[in-house]
Amino acid sequence: MRIFVSYARVDRPYCIQIAEVLDFHEVWYDQKLAGGKQWWKEIQRRIEWCEGLIYLMSAESLASDYCHKEFENALSLGKHIFPVLIDKEAQVPDDISDLHYVDFREGLTVEAVRDLLRAIYTTEQLDWNMKASSANDSKPESETSNKNEQSDLTKAVRAMEVGQYDVAIELIQTLKERREKPIFIDLDKMLSEAREALSKEQLRRKMEQEYRDICLLVQSPVTRNIGLDAFRKFRETYPDYDPDQIANILRESPPALTQRSRLNQMSARIPLLEWCEVPAGDVRIETADKAGSTHVESFLMARYPVTNMQYHLFLQAPNGYRDPIWWDYSPEARAWRAGVNKIQASAYKGADRPRENVNWYDARAFCNWLGSILKAKLTLPLLRQRQRAVMGDDDRGYPWGDVFDKRFCNTRESDTRMTTVVNRYPEGVGPYDIYDLAG
Repeated sequence: MRIFVSYARVDRPYCIQIAEVLDFHEVWYDQKLAGGKQWWKEIQRRIEWCEGLIYLMSAESLASDYCHKEFENALSLGKHIFPVLIDKEAQVPDDISDLHYVDFREGLTVEAVRDLLRAIYTTEQLDWNMKASSANDSKPESETSNKNEQSDLTKAVRAMEVGQYDVAIELIQTLKERREKPIFIDLDKMLSEAREALSKEQLRRKMEQEYRDICLLVQSPVTRNIGLDAFRKFRETYPDYDPDQIANILRESPPALTQRSRLNQMSARIPLLEWCEVPAGDVRIETADKAGSTHVESFLMARYPVTNMQYHLFLQAPNGYRDPIWWDYSPEARAWRAGVNKIQASAYKGADRPRENVNWYDARAFCNWLGSILKAKLTLPLLRQRQRAVMGDDDRGYPWGDVFDKRFCNTRESDTRMTTVVNRYPEGVGPYDIYDLAG
């Protein structure tokens, strides 16, 4: 089936995952389009091209005018609609609530993926049956029944021949459920072989995908060491599979990675998550209680503030915000989390804007969750660390120097009156290339 995926930009990770799951179908989403009139014309052309539209429903997509237009266009053209609910906070509107939606609020579970594939397959079957029915209206009922049965059996055999075993399984199960089914064909044996072949095919695809990912890492000098480590583990399970001869590269002794390089490599798949090194040094601290100089050991600091997109991943991940383990660092944090009935939304939309409306407990929990993914201990910066990142070795008054300039940060003098994207002010970076330390 030709499928169009409608989604909000913040839900792009979900869109990519679902597109990968539907690799047996022709799936299109706007991954390569830029804005403008031509962009919307291509969207409309693709909606006309598709047979079905998957609508990824989140609070953001349901509030998006473009997503709603895509849904309305597909509906008016008589396309099949497959609503997929991915956000626990989303309120399904009345014009969609009558449609059966697939529940992905717990992530891409086996059950959710199965329900989506079954919905698409059932729709395809209905289309096939309608076409067959219109072509056979003038034929006797018995002849039409035999024709359809033979057609499904033929499709099942052809599906197995080309490796579409999941399609074959659905077709065989349909044959088994019919009142008049083949007498001499062992459908149970055929179903068992299709399932076994599907299992082997899935393992083979997983092996090849893992190998392709490892090759991608090995080919880049920046990620070569991570790729070689992964290949060593890969060979323990698949000792004979190495079409690109990665084993030859293992003869060289890989150089050691710095902590910053390793962390940046692991963070590469998360947009705008980069790390800068702040070297050890002394910093001046002035508080209401005391003033003086203190020594700060070297540390790593994120180049940008936490974005809406990054925090959205925390909210949506099955092991993210809903997992109470991230608040186990103190009794007060656990008590706070237990009392949360609704997560407060960001006041300003936009994937690359800084996430606000987050308190200290939530910020610590986010650090704990992200640290578990990156295999690193992440914390909020201490006052002396933040001051070191701002002042550097020359005790500057602002991250960029000693003279205030409203063009270098988002303050009242800038008259912006809202947050700005986190990489908006390259002139205002601190001495260690860290953004938004003022404003």
